[in-house]
Amino acid sequence: MSGAPAASSFSFEPVFLVLAAAAAYGYWRLTRTVERPSAGRVFLFALGLLLIAGSLNSPLETIAVHYLLLMHLLQNVMVADWAPPLLVLGLTPAMRAAVAARGGRWLAFLTRPRVALPLWLAIWYGVHLPAFYDYALRHPWLLNVEHALLIFAGLVFWWPVFSELPQRLSTAFRLVYLGGAYIASAFLSLALIFSASAFYGFYEAAPRLWGLSADKDQNLGGILMNGEQMAVFFVALSYFLLRLLSEEEEAQRALEG
Repeated sequence: MSGAPAASSFSFEPVFLVLAAAAAYGYWRLTRTVERPSAGRVFLFALGLLLIAGSLNSPLETIAVHYLLLMHLLQNVMVADWAPPLLVLGLTPAMRAAVAARGGRWLAFLTRPRVALPLWLAIWYGVHLPAFYDYALRHPWLLNVEHALLIFAGLVFWWPVFSELPQRLSTAFRLVYLGGAYIASAFLSLALIFSASAFYGFYEAAPRLWGLSADKDQNLGGILMNGEQMAVFFVALSYFLLRLLSEEEEAQRALEG
């Protein structure tokens, strides 16, 4: 740990630059062969790719890998909670249908809510287990696997929320799905917030930065994770709640008419 690079130095994970470039090319192909998206959807998709490539190829990666759990958890929520819904929303309905057709049975199976939610939770908790987390931090290839799993799980989880395929989910069901996910995933951040001892031996031995002790670093990381999940799910739940109210109002008008 004594040979850790300066916190302001850049670290690079080329695999995620390549994956981002491949996703951008695939998106461009969809715009040419399926449907031209609006400027807003292009912006959302580009922002999703930027969150992944930028968070893993910047000084944030250096600090996360050598100094602070707080920054590592920030990376994780950027690639797991922020980027995936932006990528899915960046696709038009016709583009999602084309992706679903190419994904075939495997995509249809993985994005069923009863599969997607448990899978998302299993990966979310699994990669944060101390044994896995510490080992991944000491082995760069496994750290790449960790981030890839979080991206994959996020895409699988958010796909049924916004996609109309393979079958349209009711707005009420989407609310239950999102609410259940938020409650079930919150225990990790709460454990990090209220624990009086550090979970991860790697960060206990890491050089201290910004005057943060290992336990305070962990507490702040839990607060960050809890706060961002609250914000993400609040926005999604609010949108579908308003949509449900609108649907009920339209149904009532139709009944009265």
